Amino acid sequence: MKDLLAFIKTKQFFTHFGIALASLVIVLFFLLKYLSSYTDHGEFVEVPDFNEKRITELGSFVKDKGVNYLIIDSIYAPGETPGIVIKQDPSAKSKVKHNRNIYLYVTSMVAPQIEMPKLTDRSERQAKLIITSYGLKVGSVTTKNADCNGCVIEQIFEGKPIVAGQLIKKGSKISLVVGVRDAHGYSPDSLAGQTVDPNTFNDGE
Repeated sequence: MKDLLAFIKTKQFFTHFGIALASLVIVLFFLLKYLSSYTDHGEFVEVPDFNEKRITELGSFVKDKGVNYLIIDSIYAPGETPGIVIKQDPSAKSKVKHNRNIYLYVTSMVAPQIEMPKLTDRSERQAKLIITSYGLKVGSVTTKNADCNGCVIEQIFEGKPIVAGQLIKKGSKISLVVGVRDAHGYSPDSLAGQTVDPNTFNDGE
């Protein structure tokens, strides 16, 4: 017993003890790392890139990817092909758990309907700004003799007048009819039934 106690106090004992302790720590480190990689194996997958995939092909696309998908919103995007993925969450190449839902945003198959704004009695410039702010398109602009000069007197959709508040598809083209006066500030309607002094139309005479 005395010999054992004497050995414990020697430098040789502490050297061997230190080596054994260090070896144990190293073994435990690699063992834990191995166990971690083993338990995570098959649990995490890489998120595929859904960008520009059509809705009709999503089922077959995710079949062997280890994830599920969920369409959470449709967005009207003029100029884009309807029914394709334009955004996803989480992003492509992210690491997620097996069978995780990937949230998708797709382009709308049908343009949403909005209420037609009131454009009449506004200037041509104001009317055009309103049209674009509502997600509509500016069509042709024609002029017509009227009491007002430069103001919109008619708003036209597909060749027919359209009233404010009527439902219309976003992205539709709206044409404008802008009122103009003649060179003397009169419109034919304003002169109807009135007697006008001919001298009024003599420029400089």
